[in-house]
Amino acid sequence: MFIRPRSYTRKNGEPARSFALVESYRKDGATKHRTLLNLGQGFKLPQDQWSALTQCVEARLKGAPCLPFREADEAYCRAVDEIVQRLLDNGYDIARKSSQRQFIIPELTTHPDSRTVGGERLILRTLERLGLAQILRALHFPEKQIKLTFALIVARMLHPGSERKTHKWLCESSSVLQLLDLNPPSLNTLYRCTDLIHQHMDQILEDLFGITKALLGLDETIVFYDLTNTYYHGKKKGDLLAHGRSKQRRNDCPLVTLALTLDASGFPRKVQILPGNAGEPATLKAALAQLHGLKPLVIMDAGIGTQENLCYLNAQGFDWLAVARTQAPPVPERLPDAQFETAAEVKISVWTLETEEASEALENAEATPDTGAPGPEEADHEAIDAAPCDDALPERRVYVHSAAKQASEDAILESKCEKYLEALAKLHAGLSKPKCLKNYEKVLVKVGRLAEQYKKIAHLFEVKVAKKRKSEHAASVTVVRLDYHERRTRASGGYVLRTSRTDLSLEALARTYWRLNEIESTFRVMKSDLGLRPVYHSKDDRIEAHLFITVMAYHAAHFVRAQLKQHGTHDSWASIREELNNIRRITTRMVKNAYRYLITEVDQDLPPKAVKLFACLGFAYDPDTTRKVTEHVDTERQNKV
Repeated sequence: MFIRPRSYTRKNGEPARSFALVESYRKDGATKHRTLLNLGQGFKLPQDQWSALTQCVEARLKGAPCLPFREADEAYCRAVDEIVQRLLDNGYDIARKSSQRQFIIPELTTHPDSRTVGGERLILRTLERLGLAQILRALHFPEKQIKLTFALIVARMLHPGSERKTHKWLCESSSVLQLLDLNPPSLNTLYRCTDLIHQHMDQILEDLFGITKALLGLDETIVFYDLTNTYYHGKKKGDLLAHGRSKQRRNDCPLVTLALTLDASGFPRKVQILPGNAGEPATLKAALAQLHGLKPLVIMDAGIGTQENLCYLNAQGFDWLAVARTQAPPVPERLPDAQFETAAEVKISVWTLETEEASEALENAEATPDTGAPGPEEADHEAIDAAPCDDALPERRVYVHSAAKQASEDAILESKCEKYLEALAKLHAGLSKPKCLKNYEKVLVKVGRLAEQYKKIAHLFEVKVAKKRKSEHAASVTVVRLDYHERRTRASGGYVLRTSRTDLSLEALARTYWRLNEIESTFRVMKSDLGLRPVYHSKDDRIEAHLFITVMAYHAAHFVRAQLKQHGTHDSWASIREELNNIRRITTRMVKNAYRYLITEVDQDLPPKAVKLFACLGFAYDPDTTRKVTEHVDTERQNKV
């Protein structure tokens, strides 16, 4: 230690001096000086006592006896006591190596900020691996817009919502801006970034899929095609916003439609954003035109697999696989042509339907009233094609029956039937009770309302209301179970597949069609986990950009899950996100003295599940390497001291 004087000139032009207690240490072979205390201008001890003073201070700090020097000099003793006490108050530890010393006042340590960081680091590494930065640079995106695009995708994956909510989350809750070395953007800056993304949607998705295909070795022999829609809050302005049949039952709101073409692994191949009243069958041709000459096997649900579309696919040289749009006929009485079990040990039986058998099954199914359950999923369509193709299709029809599906459908059917019959029985019992509905006309209206409420099963029963003689009251309500009920029960758990592929085995056909569930899962993830709904934008360009960012977010999330599945982890993105959002980056402010303080930023230690997650993805993540320490000086307070 030594005392260093500093000369300066006051504002009035007068010369002045201040004094500081300084410590020497070596770092990287060079001698460095560190100021321990500012002794101020009032330090009056003569210079010939400075050396003895510092030696005495060091001895006192080490617990050794102080060297005798003018013990009767009160100014000297008072200076030693004051300096030792101030050093101890500042947390000075003379036992530590001087190069490692930090002088901290524990009582003044605070934690001014804590932000999520685990998901941000994982997603940024994933986007780097997918080559998104190179894709955007090739499209002449400025570096700032590339970083903002990353931030928008991260926000959609970890905190889905509107751009306004995204802006608030980025500025207040997430560490992604610090990781990207970005200053907090304005809301209009985010909007301008989405406008730039909108201009290059098709090229971005095509390049993104190409890189993913190379990384994972994807094939393009199969594509899935389906549509969903989402609803809009606000006053309708854009051409894309139109009223239609909402799959979220929000028919009170304008809708916008998202059409996706996915490859066999569930990655988006092409995306179309259509008006909310777009019909499913009419969109297939435009989607296939974007495949640039590829001829994969096209898999569709019943809503898109119209006779006209199948004829078009056949004429264009596409193979296809779809579920029949008619109601499922009863299970064939003969022994199945093939039987197997799924991974969940569900028994599956499959029959090849010959031409005559298929025609008879079709006629029987068309004679059955619509029950609202044509195939393995509930598709929104009419039972019979409105404009069938005149050409006879060279096709193969296969009947598939699932024991688990039958048990599920039977349980649902029985539950609805019980509730319907119970309501009718209550209506009949009320005819003989006071203050209950008795008027014949009103009883008929009530029966009609119950039929509307239970429209999926009401056609299985015949309800008769008898009227009392010479009275306006109803005499009875009787219910008769029709033959349709037995036919419906015998058909539960079954559906008919139509395909142009005659070379695939029965088991391969069934398993290939089940992969259509992947696209249904895609839509569920987008809607529930990635903020696809609702839409708050009224301009068409902004609507398309909002939905496309969700598609990019899904691509990255699906890439993460595809890698995890290879290691036996099948968690949903919602579960993964919840685990990642628990990892935070903590900012701590540690006071050294009246005007100096340290700011440390460090990631929280990873929990065991997160350690496994990062290891499966091949990302090295050591929280110790994220530590950042910076020293700050409050110059205003320093000048006052």
